[in-house]
Amino acid sequence: MDLSFVKMHGCGNDYVFVDAMHWCRADLNRVDFAALARSISNRHLSVGGDGLVVMLAAVRDDIDVRIRMFNADGSEGAMCGNAIRCVAMWLHQSKRSDRCSRIMMQDRIIDAEVLSSDATRKQAIVRVSIGSPATVVPGAEGMSKFVRSVSLHDIQLSGRPVELTSVSMGNPHAILYVDDVELTSVDKLGPQIERHREFPDRTNVEFVQVLGPDAAIVRVWERGSGETQACGSGACAAAVAGWTQGLFAHDNPVRIQMRGGELLVRISDEHMVTLEGPAKESFRGSLAFIEM
Repeated sequence: MDLSFVKMHGCGNDYVFVDAMHWCRADLNRVDFAALARSISNRHLSVGGDGLVVMLAAVRDDIDVRIRMFNADGSEGAMCGNAIRCVAMWLHQSKRSDRCSRIMMQDRIIDAEVLSSDATRKQAIVRVSIGSPATVVPGAEGMSKFVRSVSLHDIQLSGRPVELTSVSMGNPHAILYVDDVELTSVDKLGPQIERHREFPDRTNVEFVQVLGPDAAIVRVWERGSGETQACGSGACAAAVAGWTQGLFAHDNPVRIQMRGGELLVRISDEHMVTLEGPAKESFRGSLAFIEM
């Protein structure tokens, strides 16, 4: 059969999106989505992308769509801020929802709002509520501290000590602060940290160059995909780590500059994290599809 798809990206973090909202259970059961992700993500032999996103029928009345995201290596992800913004744009521009939608990914429900939309150019600015990293308790001098979501790890890489800040945004992130991201060997350090024994389920890795109290440059090594142009949950993790460690002003949004563009991260008084940035459709197509 022919498999129709939409290619979309958020700041260059690109995915192949498949609309399976009307697929029957038998069709869904015939497809090995992990194998499909590995095949379709190949940039030389297929569509190419950082992974596959499958859009499924809602299982509850209070959500618009359920999604599953598979990295380029076939592993399934638990959170993807850039893909969620793309889905919100697609829902709105295909008239499946208004500007506000609710998207379910694993056990999280994410509220999304299309702030501006250009249906002709197939692009939009979208804000999504990623949620709270974890339980929050009051800290000293009226500040707050994230509990069980942020921790420090001292590891050894090539015999040298490295301090990492570990952050949970529904998926794992390890933050490494550097003086200059462009001089950092992301392609060497990324896979070492991703698969370090300290992280038995592997981890995403963010290399963070702090520019000031409201800005940073970040390069990201994504678990299962390698270095990508951007990572929405990674931008949130970098901001959360900076807020907890006093590197960013707690009442300011943080501009995270990634290779594919800029993302804006905010945190509310209730410690809810929101992510704002562009979503854009690249093209549509279909593939001759052999069941996997």
